[in-house]
Amino acid sequence: MKISAIHNNSISFGRSLKPDELEDFKHLEEECKSLTSHTGKSVFIVHDACLPQSPSRNTGVGNISSQDSLEFFKYMKPYLGYNMVEVLPPGQVAPVNNLYCAYAGTSLSLGNHQINPELLTTDEFDHLLTQDEFNQIVKANTASDKEAIVNYKNVMDNDGEQNRILKIAHKRFKAIPEDAPLKINYSKYVQENSDWLDIPREYEPDLDFFRFKQFLADEHLKIGKKQLNDMGVKLCGDCLIGFSQDEVAAFPNAFKKDHFIGDPSWNLPALDYDSITNPESDAAKLLKRKVQLFAKRYDAIRFDVGWAYIAPVVTPKDEHRILNENKKFLDDKVIKFIENAVKEIKGEDFDLHDLMYEMEASPEDFSLFKPNSGEQIDAAKGRVKIMGTTYMHWDDALGWGTNDAYIQRGWSPDEFVLGVGNHDPQPLRQIANDVPEKIHCPDGKIIESAHKQSAVRALAKIFHQPEEVFQNPVEFAKAKWAVPMRAKNMFMFYMDVFGREERFDMQGFNTTVHPEKNYAYKIHHNYQKAYQDAIKEGFGFNIMDGFERLFRLMGLNQTRTDLYEKIVKYRDILLEPEKITPPETITPVSEIVDSTPTQINSEIIEETAEQAAKNIKKSSKKWPWITGILVLAGAGSGIYINKQHKNKTQIAQPKNTVNKLA
Repeated sequence: MKISAIHNNSISFGRSLKPDELEDFKHLEEECKSLTSHTGKSVFIVHDACLPQSPSRNTGVGNISSQDSLEFFKYMKPYLGYNMVEVLPPGQVAPVNNLYCAYAGTSLSLGNHQINPELLTTDEFDHLLTQDEFNQIVKANTASDKEAIVNYKNVMDNDGEQNRILKIAHKRFKAIPEDAPLKINYSKYVQENSDWLDIPREYEPDLDFFRFKQFLADEHLKIGKKQLNDMGVKLCGDCLIGFSQDEVAAFPNAFKKDHFIGDPSWNLPALDYDSITNPESDAAKLLKRKVQLFAKRYDAIRFDVGWAYIAPVVTPKDEHRILNENKKFLDDKVIKFIENAVKEIKGEDFDLHDLMYEMEASPEDFSLFKPNSGEQIDAAKGRVKIMGTTYMHWDDALGWGTNDAYIQRGWSPDEFVLGVGNHDPQPLRQIANDVPEKIHCPDGKIIESAHKQSAVRALAKIFHQPEEVFQNPVEFAKAKWAVPMRAKNMFMFYMDVFGREERFDMQGFNTTVHPEKNYAYKIHHNYQKAYQDAIKEGFGFNIMDGFERLFRLMGLNQTRTDLYEKIVKYRDILLEPEKITPPETITPVSEIVDSTPTQINSEIIEETAEQAAKNIKKSSKKWPWITGILVLAGAGSGIYINKQHKNKTQIAQPKNTVNKLA
């Protein structure tokens, strides 16, 4: 194995802001937001399982409460300007054809991945694990692509290494005195949550061990939430529409037997929507329990398939298509029930705008508008609707998928949040490159649809430029990023932020290609370089580029030339390459370890990395900008610069549909 040496040659990295620049950048960002009316929510969507893990902590699955996640969120916050982090559903997921889909997990209980085993080595958790035991989980993650793809098996599965090590922690926990603070908190937790904790579970038959893990998962999620709150950031949870089979079996009277919610291919058991408007029904009680668990765990809630609380489609198991007779219209009765349930937990002063509903759907499923009218249905008025720009067009007087289109329809800026895309649709980079969606139908047919040209026409009208300008993929992507910045509330998905072209969710089409990659694209532990590369390529989110476009559009480049010049300055700084010459105090690896391809003792490598880290820390007093730039790989992998992997998968979802696991 060859170890690459660090010499005094310059190494090219993307340009990060220096400390004094960063402070000025943040002040400029806030002033620009106030001038462009982008003053509401700015939501950064991540799948917490995909959060970055440094080599020494790479268990296979990210965690919201880890030190790596904290450092990641701190680094990205000024560059993206977010004030809310949204995570995908947090439940336990069992694989179907090697695919772990967050939207097919448990809705009451938390998944094993919400547990951060490293925290169990600390005083706070009575040293339930040793550092060596935690390291065993890391060492068990031997996947060849562990830097790029989540290894769910190592953490989620009952026969995974994390579960095995947690059984050791559980044994020690049982030996703790009953009057120990950890035991007292545990007893209180079990008492308050026994109604859902104690239901029989096929995937975890050991009830005592399950209770222990749920307690840890909730405690660690609480720690992750506090870390974000301390940064001035809210944590939003994604409340999935479905329930697991164990939950259906435990609360049978809450469900309509042999019926499914939404598209029949989702195979998601439907609550009894015939009785759900009665608050005393089993269906209403179970829905309330789920919603209130999310209210306790998170600051805000996104409601998956939110339109199903207004007009659910309940389909018998033998029906393979949506029929009009399967639709019900509940008006806002269930929505109000949800809002009141949240207020019981959060208090009467809770801002209901922190409840956001997925409202985009295919016309066959749901429409936001009254029949033969462009007027919004009453149940959706005033509620925050999640809207994307994937299907942007301006073929009529009002258009679709833009801030102006919704404002012209009479919507309040407070009642929608706009973004270029989330986990469901085709990624921005694919659309920018005019890659068509390829829909794999059950009958074997492939239907193609493309979304770029309709968006090009809309962008040309918005920015008053020729359509030819936006045929350029980079110009298209940059303009698409600027569009949601015109809205008061904006969201951004991490795959688009990092300029990725892989489809995050390819379910229901051709999952035989690489099912293990669905819902599994990790943020590289060298996320600084990954983000800077995305900016330089032109597909990542450069907030100053967006402000520059908005200032020109609004004439602020003429009236606020002082700010405009600074916007251009920082936009261009983020595009600069940065040449770094490592200080002489950093000992070259080649002087410590021979670089010939031979068997190398891992202890020497670890010692090398440790010494280099000490030297970097020492050097940072003289060169503060170098801290965090050099990346030392784990044992046996040497010092390297990662190259971004590009997967040009072109499998995609149908237009305006929400995919769930079949």
